[in-house]
Amino acid sequence: MPSTHQTKKYNECTYIFSDQHRNLQNRNKSEWKISQDEEFNSFILMYDENWIFNEYKGWSLHRIDSRNERLGKNRSQEWVKIAKFVDSTKNSEWHGYPVDYRESIYDKPPTRILKEWVKKGIISKSQMGKIVDNRGCDI
Repeated sequence: MPSTHQTKKYNECTYIFSDQHRNLQNRNKSEWKISQDEEFNSFILMYDENWIFNEYKGWSLHRIDSRNERLGKNRSQEWVKIAKFVDSTKNSEWHGYPVDYRESIYDKPPTRILKEWVKKGIISKSQMGKIVDNRGCDI
C-alpha cells in the first residue's frame, strides 16, 4: 500500500486507513460510511476479541450500545454491518473494509467467529445459520 495512507498504531500493529474504501474512490470496492475513528474502533474490537482467522484475517462489527450498526456499503451500494480486516503483507500492517458475505465466500466470517458472536449474544443462532447459508440477514 502506498505510504500516503493515514496510519494509527495499536499494540504491535499498524492500522492503515485505505483511501480505496472511502468516498467511492473505486467503484469496484466497498465503502466505509463511518468515521475513521469508528473504523479503528472496529479494528480494535476484532483485535481485542481475537476474531482473527489464520493470523492474517479478521472480522468485526460496528457496535453502539450493544447493537450492530451499519458501517458501510457493498459494491452494489447496499448497507452492510460486517467488516473484514487483513494483514496482507504479514508484517502487522492491517487494513479493513466493509464486506457482504453474500458477494464472496472469502468475505464470510468463519464459523468459529460466528459461534463466538452467538455465545456473546452479538448475533442469534438463526442469524448465524443465515450467514453460513449465504442468505440475507440483518444482524
